[in-house]
Amino acid sequence: MSQDSDEIKTIEQWRWSEMQGLELVSAHSETSFKGNPSPTPTTEPTTTTDTEAREAQDEEREELGGESENRGGERKEMDVSDGKKEGGEAEKPASVPPSAKFSELFRFADKLDYVLMGIGTLGAFVHGCSLPLFLRFFADLVNSFGANANNIDKMTQEVLKYAFYFLVVGAAIWASSWAEISCWMWTGERQSTKMRIKYLEAALNQDIQYFDTQVRTSDVVFAINTDAVMVQDAISEKLGNFIHYMATFVSGFVVGFTAVWQLALVTLAVVPVIAVIGAIHTTTLAKLSAKSQEALSEAGNIAEQTVVQIRMVSAFVGESRALQAYSAALKIAQRLGYKSGFAKGLGLGATYFTVFCCYALLLWYGGYLVRHHFTNGGLAIATMFAVMIGGLALGQSAPSMTAFAKARVAAARIFRIIDHRPDVDRNSELGLELDSVTGQVELKNVGFSYPSRPEIQVLQNFSLSVPAGKTIALVGSSGSGKSTVVSLIERFYDPNSGNSIQLFHNNCPVFSAYNCFTDFI
Repeated sequence: MSQDSDEIKTIEQWRWSEMQGLELVSAHSETSFKGNPSPTPTTEPTTTTDTEAREAQDEEREELGGESENRGGERKEMDVSDGKKEGGEAEKPASVPPSAKFSELFRFADKLDYVLMGIGTLGAFVHGCSLPLFLRFFADLVNSFGANANNIDKMTQEVLKYAFYFLVVGAAIWASSWAEISCWMWTGERQSTKMRIKYLEAALNQDIQYFDTQVRTSDVVFAINTDAVMVQDAISEKLGNFIHYMATFVSGFVVGFTAVWQLALVTLAVVPVIAVIGAIHTTTLAKLSAKSQEALSEAGNIAEQTVVQIRMVSAFVGESRALQAYSAALKIAQRLGYKSGFAKGLGLGATYFTVFCCYALLLWYGGYLVRHHFTNGGLAIATMFAVMIGGLALGQSAPSMTAFAKARVAAARIFRIIDHRPDVDRNSELGLELDSVTGQVELKNVGFSYPSRPEIQVLQNFSLSVPAGKTIALVGSSGSGKSTVVSLIERFYDPNSGNSIQLFHNNCPVFSAYNCFTDFI
């Protein structure tokens, strides 16, 4: 590796902080790697300029284990703190991430999926209505005890009748819950599998410049491993549970108001208290869980970057600092785990305390109504529990709605790749297809700059002619554009200006890599 100080104008340093982890930063000297563009370089690959020195720095980093940005690959940098500046400058507020419509989550569903979703919806509805219906039968059973206290045979008949009803309700719950869970999870697996295949296919069909400017290779892996799981979770079991809880909520209030409307109104008054406590509890846990996952992700990122850049770490003796940064990130996750446990215990305690206080109030008021002959004991018990269960079901649906919101954001990231059409479409059917091309390769006045750094002109008015059957070598200093020429011929990129890059067959241009979509392939 060259040690010429005129070409290597940055000093690579390691620094770490508790939140940002291990970072690779540059102490700028005369020319910064990310600074303003240097004067216009010469176009010949055999001459080294300021721009070429920058490319030389990329190749130096590649020798140490990194990948050159100009090669079109992913720039693996340790700097993850672009948003935070030294000196305590405040971060700009994050923009709201785009989200897909809820109906778009089912864009990969086919006829079988719609059948499965229909059966699963029916099962979830029956499952949700079963418990309030059971309470209505239970109220009639309790009333039959008092009405037939002096007639044992009649009481026995009533018990057998309602026992059969309970058996039917139990069978309905078994069948409906099986249909709900199995059908929704089945269709979720089917749709997510098709989505993963389409996503990976779309990612592999993108051109190189898309990975230079829009996404990193790690984003593709993250989407398959994480975003797809979020979407699958939302369109499978979570959606079935949401329908189930909504059915319980509606049927519980229907049973309550048709039985004893006075007691149902009092119950309805205390349900919002329970719902608010449950919502605060769920929201707090969700925020703490998200922060904990972020801290664990940061720790994993530090470990991954350290292992990937192990040569650089060893060269600058950064092992201890990497370990300190990893430990600091884990301590943050540990503290968040303590807070999450405390919040979970406090939330559950407050919920059950409020529920039993409500039970005391409702039992007192129900006794008042029975004593004054407004209702009977069975209906009072059924009303109280039906409305309470309906209110609790409404609170239990909150995690499902949170999952839906996360899935919409995750789906937007996935669909952005699937719907993107590359500028260089390798699957295009336009143009003339040749069995073989054996002829002259010619570049005419080509100008090019990488999409990730458009302000830096790599080639300007560059011309090259390779006669048929000849072998040539591009010779030049590091960063002079040798690999760029090869990338243009391979059509990793299209030139920004110039006439064209042409391949000749039988003295006729049959391939043009500049504005070639309409005429050539």
